[in-house]
Amino acid sequence: MHAICPLQQVEEIPVSAIFRAEATGYWLRIRQFTPNVRKLILSNVTRAFAWGITSTILNIYLLILGYSNAFLGVLMSLNAFSMAISSIAAGTYASRVGPKYSIIVGLLTSAICGFTRVVFPFPDVLMITAVLAGLGAALINVSYGPLMTRSCTAYERTHAFGTSHSLTILSSFFSNTLAGFLPGVIALFLGIPFGSALALQLALLAHVIPLALSIIPMFTIHELEAPASNPMNEIQSELTPVQRNAVRKIALKFGIVNLLIGLGAGFVIPYLSIFFWEFYNLPLPIIGLVQGLGSLSVAIGTFLSPVLSTRIGKVKTVLFSQALSLPFLLFIATIINPYIAIASYVLRVVLMNAGGPVDRTLRMELTPEHWRPNMEAVTSFAWNFPWAFSTLVTGPLFDLELYLVPFWFTLTSYSAATVFYAAFFWKIEESQRKFTVNRNKNDMGQE
Repeated sequence: MHAICPLQQVEEIPVSAIFRAEATGYWLRIRQFTPNVRKLILSNVTRAFAWGITSTILNIYLLILGYSNAFLGVLMSLNAFSMAISSIAAGTYASRVGPKYSIIVGLLTSAICGFTRVVFPFPDVLMITAVLAGLGAALINVSYGPLMTRSCTAYERTHAFGTSHSLTILSSFFSNTLAGFLPGVIALFLGIPFGSALALQLALLAHVIPLALSIIPMFTIHELEAPASNPMNEIQSELTPVQRNAVRKIALKFGIVNLLIGLGAGFVIPYLSIFFWEFYNLPLPIIGLVQGLGSLSVAIGTFLSPVLSTRIGKVKTVLFSQALSLPFLLFIATIINPYIAIASYVLRVVLMNAGGPVDRTLRMELTPEHWRPNMEAVTSFAWNFPWAFSTLVTGPLFDLELYLVPFWFTLTSYSAATVFYAAFFWKIEESQRKFTVNRNKNDMGQE
């Protein structure tokens, strides 16, 4: 009897077959999304469309009105500071009234503030609406993750967050692109000067419509509706929440990482449209296309990140995507070329944001359900509080034409965040998974 060499029994699986299997698995998870998940995604996508318009036009509109970059920094700082301070109270509010109604209140507040600041762009009004908009955003941010986590099983959870984030970014892509051309179309239609404040004001008013429409799906969500689960899938997918006495420790770790990322983001993210507008003198339609292209690439990356997380794990997915984004910040800060800057911006955005839904899933799974709004409140505070200060730095630097300095600050902060993330979480996923498997084995043995 001849022995069979083990190597002869192994057949190489074609890459196309692996891709088809992953795509099929992804589609099956999407089909299993509950009505609550689909409504949450619809609301978030509609809200993102409104945000895409404001992120492209608002700061340029205020510059045309005569405000300085330093004043824009104050507005963004007030908004972030409000989000940070109100996040803790918003977490408590969401725990008491439920995340559904917390999101509805946040959306209503955002819509009212969005309309008011465009129609009455006076300094006091802009500062008050910046504060109130921060409160509305805090209510949404601390409630969305817990409600999404509750509405789906662990088996499709990463894909639910990934799909939501991808479609949200895709929606931003269309609105970013639209926003670049909309003022020109309005100016042509009404016979007013191109690039005038009135043309930008009317274009900005368009964002209030999708923002108001995003409230409608939230009213139809059944907050207490729980999805059916498959125990075998749960064993493979879900991590065990930490013990109650370890919640503060894990929240502190996530808080430190988000503090560093928020600090770095505040230096450059709110000013990107101004950076391309003033430093490279790009026209508004091109700026809209650049930001839209960045959004489109993020959508593709976040669609793929859940697939990668099932292969190498959530922690490694987040770490690798963030680490690979760092060189592109360096390129923007050192190579003075608009094409290099645009390409680096797009690649940096997709890599830095690709792991976002995976990180949020990890954070929610490690946190006991009752504490999830509070965990989101802590991370939101940690992210927005330093953002409030770093935005104050960049405005005066831009007024002094020191456009590249903030990118060095961001590069340093993001690098530190990546190191801390690795130090805090590199081994936690593996140890948690082993604990879950052993627990399920023990439970099966007792039956």
